[in-house]
Amino acid sequence: MKKIFFAMPLLALALTACDPSQIEGGSEWASISADQVQATATPVQVDGKNSNRIHVTNTSPVVSAWDADQLIENTTHTVTTDGEIYVTKLGQNVIRCLTTNVGGTPTTKELTVQVDTITYITPAISERLGIGKAGGAKYFGKGFDKNKIEVKHLLLEGSPSNTLEIVKNDNPCLCTFHWNDGKLEKNLGQISTFSIGEYELFVDWIDAAGNHGENISLGKFKIEAMEVPEGVTLLTGYTPENPNATKTWELVPANNWGNGGNNDKKPSWWTTSVVDQGGSLGTITFDFANSTLTKVVFDETNKAGDKSGSGKFSLDFTTADESKSILFTLKTTEPGNIVYPVMINQGDYHPTVYDVTVVSENELVLRAQHTNDATWEGCFWVFQAVK
Repeated sequence: MKKIFFAMPLLALALTACDPSQIEGGSEWASISADQVQATATPVQVDGKNSNRIHVTNTSPVVSAWDADQLIENTTHTVTTDGEIYVTKLGQNVIRCLTTNVGGTPTTKELTVQVDTITYITPAISERLGIGKAGGAKYFGKGFDKNKIEVKHLLLEGSPSNTLEIVKNDNPCLCTFHWNDGKLEKNLGQISTFSIGEYELFVDWIDAAGNHGENISLGKFKIEAMEVPEGVTLLTGYTPENPNATKTWELVPANNWGNGGNNDKKPSWWTTSVVDQGGSLGTITFDFANSTLTKVVFDETNKAGDKSGSGKFSLDFTTADESKSILFTLKTTEPGNIVYPVMINQGDYHPTVYDVTVVSENELVLRAQHTNDATWEGCFWVFQAVK
């Protein structure tokens, strides 16, 4: 079986291409058009069906790469002249052959393939489906039946708590659950909300053919007892006894922004102040009861253009991973992002997903992962509690 190629630098292939003077046909390839590209995309057969593994070839004397749009993931980009790529959607898929001829002129040829079965499942989809776990899906395919979902209401000291657990869901599709302000983007797992009351549980789904459903009710669940993760109280000040509490954090005066390894708890490579980068100091205030983050920028004339504002935020405790120094994840929305939400070494990119790597009564460290995993780099912000 041929290997599935995920990515390699296009430049690397370009540097190993033939000398144009040695290519049969010579200069005629300097102005090659898409219809002249000798490219094929053929699904690998599995039990007589077209699988989602695609054998691609390009025999034209040009540098070639392949783009394939995915169902829920980003478009994949693969550089090869003879190899395998994949798609994650049943039905017709468009494979784009991207070429650069000896004259340096790019062109794109689109090829359509029919996919009848998903035999290669990406790690991200496998994890969401719960493949290999008790109660999880066995494959990725078509169809949804809400009766296949079993929900358990967890108890706290004998009373229904603020946590539900999806203990069985073998639907071969991707499910997202919503319970008040709680969200679970996996077919199995726990979902919590932090308000006393009765709330309806809903599920959204999408299958491998792109069929989908939204806001399907799974019933109402009443909360009579609540357990709050320590991280909620440390970050936001919220407790069941004081549900309207808020907590304000400010960037420390110096060394408040920097970088380090993408698994570090704190910036370890280089630090500075956001003021030295054209930004301004400021505060962020968490109102957990209303899921609102309010940012106050002290100097709104700052060159970075950072402004005060408010927006919704959410916390995800399912991401906790000691090996990656992740306590939980903070997700923000503009304009209620953090102070100076600018990624170091990544231009003016503003992340909205942050790893909480340190949180105590007085100290908070946030980390955003670089979108290019090959850098092994994280960007850090260091805050202190406002007394």
